[in-house]
Amino acid sequence: MASDIFISDEYAWTASSGLFEWVVQVLLESVDDAATKEHLELVLSANLGAVDLRTLPDTGRAQIMRALREQLVPAAESGLGLTQPEPARRFTVGHVKVLALMAEDVAKSTDEKGTA
Repeated sequence: MASDIFISDEYAWTASSGLFEWVVQVLLESVDDAATKEHLELVLSANLGAVDLRTLPDTGRAQIMRALREQLVPAAESGLGLTQPEPARRFTVGHVKVLALMAEDVAKSTDEKGTA
């Protein structure tokens, strides 16, 4: 079953439920905004299969976007929690990089508009 992270009106990232849960867990550990943490915990505990960053509080969304750009790929490359044979792991890391690139593009667009 596929799960989604909606990053902006332009971008959505789809992954297997296992990879989605790993990403949400990394994000959960990267935020300290209480409402955002509560929402991410609900997504995991209720197996909701989607996170819409557009609906999160500004502080939590900013923390998640920073984590997507700065922390997610290094976590995937270090193999933390991603126990797969090497060819599959490389594909997974590449898919995680796509999510980071989406977040980077959204941040760049926001910076260009002067609303970062």
